[in-house]
Amino acid sequence: MTVQSPDTQTLLSLTALRVADLERSVEFYIRGCGFVHDKDLDTPTFRASIVRAGTAGLELVLPTGADAETPHDHGHMFVKIVLNTDDVEGRMADACSHGGVEETPATKLEAYGMVIGTVRDPDGYLVEFVQRG
Repeated sequence: MTVQSPDTQTLLSLTALRVADLERSVEFYIRGCGFVHDKDLDTPTFRASIVRAGTAGLELVLPTGADAETPHDHGHMFVKIVLNTDDVEGRMADACSHGGVEETPATKLEAYGMVIGTVRDPDGYLVEFVQRG
């Protein structure tokens, strides 16, 4: 069921991910996944870089101070980041050459007219690449 107000539009701006090495993660998403750098943030409790794919982006967050001592735990709710591309195999190769690890090879799903493959980023987050048509 889809319910949408005709007067307002909601757009996803950012998803924030905690990372262990900010520079490594920025390189993975920019050089490996094709994101572009937007801005850097430096606060008393964290350092962050915002990278974007279109209008949506990721805020890669590295806690500092006391928050940095809290163990890095993905929990059990976050599943994956999904990226559309016109070359799944090429993008996966780029991602793996910049710190990613292939989880599932590029696979053609005839019934859906798609190619899908997955890579774990340097912090273990699952990134799914999708090619349509």
